[in-house]
Amino acid sequence: MRLATARLVLRDPAPRDAEALAAYQSDARYLEHYPEPPDADAIIATACGWAAESPRRNHQFVVTLDGAVIGCAGVREAGDLGIELDPRHWGEGYAREALTALIAFARDELGVARLTASTTATNVRAHRLVERLGFARATSPDEEVRFELALDSA
Repeated sequence: MRLATARLVLRDPAPRDAEALAAYQSDARYLEHYPEPPDADAIIATACGWAAESPRRNHQFVVTLDGAVIGCAGVREAGDLGIELDPRHWGEGYAREALTALIAFARDELGVARLTASTTATNVRAHRLVERLGFARATSPDEEVRFELALDSA
C-alpha cells in the first residue's frame, strides 16, 4: 500500500528499511523522548507482518522523501495514530503533511470515527503538531499525554 502527498510517499515497509530507522533513532535529539533507542528490526518486522494480514487492521508505513526513508507513521486498528521522523527533517512540515494524509486515509478508507495520539509529556513539538491538526487533549491513565480527534464521515 502507498499514500502520496505533495512531497512524501508513505509506503509499506521492507526489511531493508530497519537500517534507516536505526540510524535516526540513535540521534541524541530523537532520544530526548526515549530512555533507549527502539528496536528498529522489531518495528519493521511487526509492520511487515501487519502489511501481510488479511484483513488488514494496522497500517504502519515508512515515510520517504525522494526515495529515502525519513521516518515511519501509521494508524492502528483502534484508531491510534503515530509518527516519528529523522531529527534532520524536523521543522520542515513533513510530519504535518504525513499525518494529514493518514488522517484522511483513516477517515475515508478505513472508516475510523475517532483517532488518538499519545506522546511523552516532554514532547512539546508533538503536542503542538497534533493540536494544530485539530486534536484536543484527553485524560490519560499514565504519564503519556493523550490527544483525540473526532472524524467527520464526510
